[in-house]
Amino acid sequence: MNNLIKFSTLFCVSGLTGCTIGNGHICGPQTPQAYFDREAYQRLMHPKGLGEYWEKQGMTVDSWRRDWVSCGGRSNGDYSTDTPPRSTHEVIREASDKKLKELWTCMTAKNYYFTGKWRPVW
Repeated sequence: MNNLIKFSTLFCVSGLTGCTIGNGHICGPQTPQAYFDREAYQRLMHPKGLGEYWEKQGMTVDSWRRDWVSCGGRSNGDYSTDTPPRSTHEVIREASDKKLKELWTCMTAKNYYFTGKWRPVW
């Protein structure tokens, strides 16, 4: 009976706030209600990998993916530092910086330019 009361209370409260996920309507802890168009919703829910911010003239998705993977990235645009589980923050940060330098150097050598807002601080 106690679980039924908890469930019905939760159901009523969620129904009153109108918080649902889907159709571009998102609610979160810091954003009571935010309405986005479908494209903004997709960007928020499925962000681009770091590698997808590298571009060059005449590039296709397949050529970019081959170049990114040959430089050491993952095929989905992300990258991995391959640090052991439970590594300290310092170890992870150093490994990430090293990997980013490798990727940055390799992609610029292949005449790609970075279109993202983030820039490394080496």
